[in-house]
Amino acid sequence: MKVRCGLIGFGTVGSGVYHLLEKHRGDILKKTGIDIELVKICDVRNIASMVAIPVTDKWEDIIYDTSIDTVIELIGGTEPAKSIIVSALKAGKNVVTANKKLLAENGDEIIAASMSVKGSLAFEAAIGGGIPCVAALRNGLVGNSIQSVVGILNGTTNYILTRMSEDDMSFAEALALAQDKGYAEADPTFDIEGYDAAHKIVLLSMLAYNVGVSMKSVYVEGITNITALDITYAHEMGYTIKLLGVSRMLDCKLDIRLQPVMIPLTNPLASVRNEFNAIMYHGDMTGPVTLYGKGAGSFPTASAVVSDIVSIAQKQNGGKDCIFIEKDAEYISPEYRMLRYYIRLYSEDRAGILSKIAGVLGGYNISIASVIQKEAMTEYVPIVITTHRANEAGMRKAKNEIERFNFVNGHVMIIPIEDFDNTGE
Repeated sequence: MKVRCGLIGFGTVGSGVYHLLEKHRGDILKKTGIDIELVKICDVRNIASMVAIPVTDKWEDIIYDTSIDTVIELIGGTEPAKSIIVSALKAGKNVVTANKKLLAENGDEIIAASMSVKGSLAFEAAIGGGIPCVAALRNGLVGNSIQSVVGILNGTTNYILTRMSEDDMSFAEALALAQDKGYAEADPTFDIEGYDAAHKIVLLSMLAYNVGVSMKSVYVEGITNITALDITYAHEMGYTIKLLGVSRMLDCKLDIRLQPVMIPLTNPLASVRNEFNAIMYHGDMTGPVTLYGKGAGSFPTASAVVSDIVSIAQKQNGGKDCIFIEKDAEYISPEYRMLRYYIRLYSEDRAGILSKIAGVLGGYNISIASVIQKEAMTEYVPIVITTHRANEAGMRKAKNEIERFNFVNGHVMIIPIEDFDNTGE
């Protein structure tokens, strides 16, 4: 079976798709019976000398080419990507995309459009790069009710946290190293502030629970305030710090967030190092299932794109994928999100301070589990407190109140502690 494809966007991933098919087209045919022919490329730059197939600078030339079966959208952003995808679906073509931002913000609309037309939509490459996390939900775990999705979803931030942990680097030093090695962009904001990973946990939640998820309803916090001291204390307590997407369906309400989290060193996600990503699904039939691999890069992502093309082509009798949106999600409010917390602050070293901090926490019904205060040769000493389970809303109010004390220097850092045992104690 031959599949004729048009590629829109010849950047890092688009060029990876082109070169992958140049190298492995014959192998894919032998393995699958699918012959993927790339017949036309659209890019705003003049790339004709770089490729051996026709090139255009108008995406409409690909959408309305009746000889093309599948459109590969790899330009990113919102527009014209959204118009390209919707137009291609309406034209009866299959669409493969890696556009996580567009799908996270408009996924319910685009998925709904794909359900009402002949063409299929696939986006494995939008989430885990070379990790088949969408295929796992579509196929391998289809007999499960998914109870939770937890993942390290951004290689840049995981690399930075790994270097801070293993080499005792500051955040600034680890970021500079990540940029030097090409893991972080010159402007790393989208990664280090958590937006890239947040888009991915939104998409995974849509697929796992068949609900529309609004990015505006997701708490997002990056890693810029994590210090080497936080990592040291975490290790002393038997934890490590990871930037995690966490999504659970509890009593038909969605608990979803993207933030730095302390997890036990014994948890499988704790051993995920450097630029690698991992996603852990918990199904009611399977229990925990963990997928691990490189979450980005030209060839891992190109591999996912080609996998989607083959998957669509192999479907029989016009069957549709089991991706659908039943309704918009309802969300758990911070008043009902119960977690343990790590609190770190810098304070003057004098009598009565701990009792005042404890008084604030007690006022919000937050019970202290432990306190660590070590001698320091500076004016302000670090105080580290861990709590028993407390509601998030009260914790954030307590943080703001503690920061107003004149003996506290700078911001108070709070990090949730996830024990993954459903008790938190």
